[in-house]
Amino acid sequence: SKLQWSTAISMMVFAWLFAAFWAVMPLLGWGEYDYEPLRTCCTLDYSKGDRNYITFLFALSVFNFMIPGFIMLTAYQSIHQKFKKSGHYKFNTGLPLKTLVICWGPYCLLCFYAAVENVMFISPKYRMIPAVIAKTVPTVDAFVYALGNENYRGGIWQFLTGQKIEKAEVDNKTK
Repeated sequence: SKLQWSTAISMMVFAWLFAAFWAVMPLLGWGEYDYEPLRTCCTLDYSKGDRNYITFLFALSVFNFMIPGFIMLTAYQSIHQKFKKSGHYKFNTGLPLKTLVICWGPYCLLCFYAAVENVMFISPKYRMIPAVIAKTVPTVDAFVYALGNENYRGGIWQFLTGQKIEKAEVDNKTK
């Protein structure tokens, strides 16, 4: 079934309001922003392991990492089952969840570690690495989708080489 415009607009408005809520909470006193270790931009201030930080961190983790991860897991398992029944594997259904965990996992671990221990003994350059990896997620997701989808992959190949991939070649590569 096709997605209706009203549904798409409602989902978009929800996503923007959800993001705005979590971005504004530290400005209103729940959680706190500070410069990243190399002072290039802002992040959560994980130098303070107080109750305010810990409650914000756990709520943020549940609503922005665990619940979306669970939704992705169940949705992509459903898609995998549909592919399995039809015999047409068009996309690696485990890859989006793996990229979420790989890209956001180090940042979450650092924040959780900061909830129980002082992280200031870690070099600022090392504390910056998880934040930089987390910020690559939109680019990584674009590559995962573009290279994981046979239609886009064929279009990219044609754009780069000028050669069109025949449908039979694509089917043989995915089996």
